[in-house]
Amino acid sequence: MAIRIAAVSSATMSDDKKEFIVQTTGKYTGALELRFASDCVDDLIAVLTKVRGGAQPAASKGGAALAAEAAAPGAEAAAQTKPGATGNADEVRFEIPKNCTISADTSGRGLVLFILNHRLESQAGYAFSPDAAKQLAGGLTKSADALLAQRGTPKS
Repeated sequence: MAIRIAAVSSATMSDDKKEFIVQTTGKYTGALELRFASDCVDDLIAVLTKVRGGAQPAASKGGAALAAEAAAPGAEAAAQTKPGATGNADEVRFEIPKNCTISADTSGRGLVLFILNHRLESQAGYAFSPDAAKQLAGGLTKSADALLAQRGTPKS
């Protein structure tokens, strides 16, 4: 059974130095205390960093730059390559999502949530401040309009 963690409030080491104790809040469970054996914390950090690192380059690029790169020649070839496979930190992997959803975060953090492949196995999500969400929306709109203008398709 999966437990959804909505927030992490603190982390401490146990008195016997054998466990790390992480205080969290779960969506349906309330306050939770997670205990990790000291031996596995480095592995946990490495796995979380790897997962976050896979999402981080696309998020830090910004909407307009990402959309412009996706439209660039060779974008399909880039989609075939894993990020960093050639050691190039500027390399970005592109995928065409099957669906997406956008909603306001109702937990009070004031974020706009953007989920690609919503409710599918390859689901990935991003959280944006309202200003960043507007910048992303503007970049998407400008890039789409530019592509439609190239094709001679009227704007909708």
